[in-house]
This record gives sequence, structure tokens and C-alpha cells, in this order.
Amino acid sequence: MRGLLVLLTVAALVTTGCAAAPKPVSPPTVDISGKWRGIWRGFGIEDAPRKDEVTAELTQQGSRGSGRIVMSGTLAAESIPEVVRLDGAWGSQVEFEVSGNEVVMREAVDGRLFIFDLRVDGDRMVGSVRDARPPVILELWRVRAPAPVAAAPPPAPAPAPAAPAPAPSAPEAPKPPAPVAPTPAPPAATARPAPRDFAEIPEVKPVYFDFDKYDIRPADAEILRANAEWLKARPEMGVLIQGHADERGTEEYNLALGERRARSARNFLVSQGVAADRIAILSFGEERPVCTEKTEACWSRNRRADFLVKPR
Repeated sequence: MRGLLVLLTVAALVTTGCAAAPKPVSPPTVDISGKWRGIWRGFGIEDAPRKDEVTAELTQQGSRGSGRIVMSGTLAAESIPEVVRLDGAWGSQVEFEVSGNEVVMREAVDGRLFIFDLRVDGDRMVGSVRDARPPVILELWRVRAPAPVAAAPPPAPAPAPAAPAPAPSAPEAPKPPAPVAPTPAPPAATARPAPRDFAEIPEVKPVYFDFDKYDIRPADAEILRANAEWLKARPEMGVLIQGHADERGTEEYNLALGERRARSARNFLVSQGVAADRIAILSFGEERPVCTEKTEACWSRNRRADFLVKPR
């Protein structure tokens, strides 16, 4: 009889709602619609610290919204969710909910793949990837459009001079018809640089990059300085920089990575005094390896930027 009484008491507690209540959801106090830019911090292979760019473009309606987030340089960051690494430069579609100034952002197709927990403070949004080990921290700032510049009011028109009295004159002879100007030809489209028009020479040497990086290393900076001196001494020469990647990662990601490597090399040459209009860049991604073995020694030769030249 006593056991029956205990069971009835437990059932009554359950039916009357004595179970733990879910966390209340507050109405949103922020609107995160727009573009955001910042950095993410985490760890890569062998727990090496990593930091790179993150951008987001979001649209909020009420307490919900959607958009896209792009985390650059994540291919070698093992603490980043795999779907984000594979999405690479194209970014991941996300959906989010806003409660007060707190944002929970999930992968749009399968919200279990990754979750970002974020907090908004004015134009700054900070948070982390939920359950990431090692931790991954995100810090973004809202991208504000520049304020429009007010146009100056037009000057007041000067008073018109008094017209002189008309003088009698002879009838004016008829004027010949004005010549018709020829229609100008449309401007020619800028052609994509063709590598076959350029030549590789031993005086201008390639540079190489670490895995999933596009930073110029100190030893390669010396090579780029020598390349810049050669080019400055020959202002009649143009240069094509070809960016390459090893085979790891998606084809789209490696094309974007090759372009960043070519841009880094171009920016270095410009900083050394080479005119920017002499430099063209092109990315082949993983399409043109110089070595095909499945070893790090081989892959390191493929992560490069080549330099080809031709008369301008």
C-alpha cells in the first residue's frame, strides 16, 4: 500500500509540471543584419596557434535570420568543424536565433554539424564554436557604409546683362551643315593574361609557402627583393605571377588559395617599388603540380608562386 502511495505522488508531481522548465527566450534587443568582418582564433596541426579572417553577411527578421559565414585559412585547423573547412572560400550557409543580445547560429542544412554561440555588444560580436576542442574564438565588427557627403548648394546665378538694342543687318547667308562626328568604337575588353605570352627565366625565381598559408616567409622575402630589383632595372618588362597549391583541399578552395598567394607576392613587389600596372596574377590552384608524389617534400614544391616575364 505504501509503495502504491509513492507511485501516485510521483505521477502527480510530473503531471503538475514540477519538471525543470526550459531557459526562457527573450525578445531580441539587437539586429545583426548586414556585413561583418573580423578574425577567428584556434589551433591547427600539432596544436599550432592559428588566426585568420572571418566574414559574414546576415539578414534578420524578428528573432530569426539566415546568411553566410566565411572562415578563411581553415583547411589545416583541426578544431574547426569539418563542414566549415570543406566549404572554404565559398562559405557556409547558416541560420540563427536571437534572444536579447545573444545569438545561436547553426549550419543551415543540418544544425548539428556546428553551432556558434555569440554575444552582440553594439557593433561588435564575440563568441565561440560550441564544443570545439581545442576552442575556436570568433570576433567580428559590423561593416558600416560610409556616410554620404552633402553636396554644396549651387552658386546663385549672376544677373543677366541688359541686351543691346538690335542693329539693322543684312540677311544672314545660310550655314553649311555641321559635320557628323563618327561614332567612337567601344573600348576593347581587357583580356585575361595568357601564360603562353610570358616566359620563365632563371633571374626571376619562384617563392614557396607553408601549408594552407599565403604569408611571405623571411627567406622568400629575400628572393622577392631580388626579383623586384631585377624588374625595376628593366621597366620595359611585364610580369605574370602564377599562384599554386598542393592537392589537399577542394578544387575551389585551392583556386582561391593560389590567388591569395599570387596577390601576396604582387603586393610585396609593389611595396618594393615595382609599378602595380606591370603585374598580372593568375591562379591554377592544384592543376599544375611540379611533383606528384604523396609526400610532404613533394607537396611543399607545389605550394608556390611562379614568375614569368615578357616585354610590355
